[in-house]
Amino acid sequence: MVRFWIAGLIVAASVVGSARAQTAPDFVALTPPIDFSHAGYRGGGAAAPVLPVMIWVEAGEGDDTARILAAIDRVSKTTPDAEGRRGAVFLGPGEFQVEGQIRLEVGGVALRGADGQATTIVATGVDRRPLIAIGSRGPAPEPTGADIPVLGDSPVGAARLTLETTEGLEPGDAVTIRRPSTAEWIAALGMDAFVGWRPESRLNWRPGSRDVVWDRRIVAVERGMIVLDAPLTMALAAGDGAALRRAPSVSRISEVGVENLRLVSHHEQGRPADEDHSWTGIAVDRAEDVWLRDIAFEGFVGSAIDLGPDSRRVTAQDVSASRPVSQIGGLRRRTFYTAGQQTLFQRCTSNDGIHDFAVGHAAAGPNVFLDCAATDAHGDSGTQESWATGALFDGVKVRGGGLTLTNRGRDGQGVGWSAANSVLWNCEATVVEVRNPPGAANVAVGCRGERIGDGVLEDARVMPGRDFHRAQPQEPASLYRMQLERRLGEAGLAALAPVVFPNEAPRASLLTDDEVKAWRQATARPVASHPLTVADGWFVIDGQPAWRRRIGFAFFQAQMVPALAEASGPFITRFAPGLEGQGLTDDLKAFAAGLKTGDVVHHNYGLWYDRRRVDHDFYGSPDQRDGEVWGPFMELPWARSGQGRAWDGLSKFDLERFNPWFFNRIARFADLAEQQGVVLYHKLYLQHWLLESRSHYVDFPWRPVNTLQATGMPNEVPAAEVFWDVSNPVRRDLHRLYIRHTLETLKGRPNVVIGLDPEYTGPLSFVQFWLDEIAAWEAETGTDVRVALEVPKDQMDVILDDPIRARTVDAVGFHHWTYRPDGTLFAVRGGLDKAPREQVDAIARPQDLAGGVDAGEARRALWRSTSAMRYRAYREYRDRRSDLVVLDADDAFPELSRAIEAAAPAAARASLRPSVDLLAPSSTAWASEGGNDAALIYNLDGAAMELVRPLAAGRALRWIAEGVVVDRVALGDATHLAPPPELAGRPLALWIAPAP
Repeated sequence: MVRFWIAGLIVAASVVGSARAQTAPDFVALTPPIDFSHAGYRGGGAAAPVLPVMIWVEAGEGDDTARILAAIDRVSKTTPDAEGRRGAVFLGPGEFQVEGQIRLEVGGVALRGADGQATTIVATGVDRRPLIAIGSRGPAPEPTGADIPVLGDSPVGAARLTLETTEGLEPGDAVTIRRPSTAEWIAALGMDAFVGWRPESRLNWRPGSRDVVWDRRIVAVERGMIVLDAPLTMALAAGDGAALRRAPSVSRISEVGVENLRLVSHHEQGRPADEDHSWTGIAVDRAEDVWLRDIAFEGFVGSAIDLGPDSRRVTAQDVSASRPVSQIGGLRRRTFYTAGQQTLFQRCTSNDGIHDFAVGHAAAGPNVFLDCAATDAHGDSGTQESWATGALFDGVKVRGGGLTLTNRGRDGQGVGWSAANSVLWNCEATVVEVRNPPGAANVAVGCRGERIGDGVLEDARVMPGRDFHRAQPQEPASLYRMQLERRLGEAGLAALAPVVFPNEAPRASLLTDDEVKAWRQATARPVASHPLTVADGWFVIDGQPAWRRRIGFAFFQAQMVPALAEASGPFITRFAPGLEGQGLTDDLKAFAAGLKTGDVVHHNYGLWYDRRRVDHDFYGSPDQRDGEVWGPFMELPWARSGQGRAWDGLSKFDLERFNPWFFNRIARFADLAEQQGVVLYHKLYLQHWLLESRSHYVDFPWRPVNTLQATGMPNEVPAAEVFWDVSNPVRRDLHRLYIRHTLETLKGRPNVVIGLDPEYTGPLSFVQFWLDEIAAWEAETGTDVRVALEVPKDQMDVILDDPIRARTVDAVGFHHWTYRPDGTLFAVRGGLDKAPREQVDAIARPQDLAGGVDAGEARRALWRSTSAMRYRAYREYRDRRSDLVVLDADDAFPELSRAIEAAAPAAARASLRPSVDLLAPSSTAWASEGGNDAALIYNLDGAAMELVRPLAAGRALRWIAEGVVVDRVALGDATHLAPPPELAGRPLALWIAPAP
């Protein structure tokens, strides 16, 4: 049994003396032998300093962001002392309004408020940012030398490692130890055996996705061995691939504090579930030796304190969080959260949270929650994501929720085993669930509540009829304090005491308005402008082609696991609470900086806000029992109402309100696109929700169960034709409101092209409505927007033949249609309630599939077509309107194009339409005719042509090729046309004009 294996492993390492008589089992000896006392500022047992005030700041009128940042910048430029400390920025009593973000990016600086939390910082605005962000933005340090393999076995809690070599290692070196998550280890845990739809890419743990990484310092080097400054929280075994690198895992700042403040996230009154405001109070990442103390948080959506995966040696103490404002759902109200290592939360209280005290993904530990309490909890505390090691919950009380160290199964896209080598010590919760993964231990000692699992240790004194010992607290009262005292004595315990702040000196160093103004000028950066223009039927920027490389996104797949997220690529409006980076919440500035002129970022809202919906195995995609939605979230244009209950367990949508985070993101990227010289192609809709699988549709905001408005939409798929039907006045007004809000958001941003839908197969009437709304808005605002039309070919042709609506269209794209290699047309149709992918296989006719050919390859070849037929499609619209941009055009014969456009008048070519009456199309030749007896024949192999009907005598014939124009006159009623000898065999065109 696991319990006996634990005891056998660690009794020798127990810190409990054997001389003292025991009437109860030695519970300390039954816990993982980790010295948890290394959690906290400076590795635990060290009191954070009270830095001297260097500058005093008073609140000003309006937004105070610049005032606070100017003061922080001033202190950041002072010389640090021997401990790396500079001084404190003191915020005077009163209320500071912060519309932006307070960033502490230089070590040695503290931000302090007035006595008794008399200083309030209010996060204003609708951005979801952390109010205060602490951490380095510098590049990761380069490792010194190659990785060094770890040899032999190291038990849980070891601080000594045997290495292949210790050459070059010295005491004081910062090192990183990585224990890889191999396929063999994952299989041993059973984390490669999830069931459901595509578990291998969605749920199963993948090698490399749950690596455990510890940052440590070397305190001694012995023969073939090193001693670390803190224990490891997982056993290392020969052959598991563990290795040491001489360098920290990331660049970190240190000696940073926030203290004695009240932090408030302002929300819209009357919206109790408003989420359009700051989500996080303080976020710490890429920082170490940080203290957060004597702070009260109110109103935040996600976390009061969020310690990221690259945070280390952080203490949060005497902190309260109350009155959160959000929906009751996934990745919300994780009040005190750590994914870091050696972090300590002490005397922290939370009210009305969900996961009040939470340990995150692969957190390397030790991490400790000490004497913390939650009331009115809506969910469980404990390890919330995969494979956190060395977590201790000591004296934690959760009223209304559970405390869990367990296998969470499919939750959160396959969290699975959430904890290893972790402990609940003298805790209390509604449910205490502790289970042991293969090869590791989790235990609950002295805990009260409904206890579940093989890791719950019972007091042996409990016997039938004598149950008064049941669930009694065990000795020692606190495991963390016992270990800290044994390691550092009374001085270590003294460091846990609440801080007493001194009375501040007079305001001799008050920040002035002139200093704020100077800071603004010093930090202002010139804004570049590389606007999109149209030249000769092409989108160009700075004279270069602007539409060359498509940057798309996976509109339905994503992962919160950082090691897996990057594969999903960038997406402007994806939101991963607490996590930034590609595949998560993209850093828009970093994303834009990696682009170059010619890049086009395609964007539309995504599919499935909730990742649970990706599972197609359920017919009906069931009504969710709760709002524990899985992230990251593909945010939608419409806002949640905070009222009722939608199919995903969150509140219903209000289609008359819009999601400010969504629209602020596309506006911000549009600005960056202009600065970087790239294009944002923003399409307003995504029809994919409305067709095919019911799982696509059940969460759609316009579905009746999901919205406050009476949209008249069906409850089942297909729903596209109803959605696009604007004869219904409610839907018409909602579409109009949405279209206009999008246009207003992107107004005046020249590098934006507006599109309709990447999969549109709705009716022509909606295309007309959409263009009419754009035209009306342009007329009312005096603003032009660039509009691209990518709809079924027959609809596009109708629009372009409409002299009014055609004026709104600046560009066209070939939306699921092509000329086959033999010259015949295939195009999807609109108005069928069928998606393009439900129609595209019809490109292959029986003759195309004869002879046992591979059907898939045959269809792909037909869609690829040939350079001649792609050129035909391009010229069809280039001739029709010379100023019209043809998106993704393939001009395989540019010299011929230039010759035609010079020799055949554009106005005359504009009347041309494809014709099969003059020349039967072939793989290399086709014809167009106009209403004024003009015609244009393309002949790419330069061979003689046989006309379907003869030309009337006297028609003017102009043979055109690169650098050559030959004029002739038709003689008689000719049906056989041979090019002039000098043009034979060359790509050419024949312009036929009426007889003079």
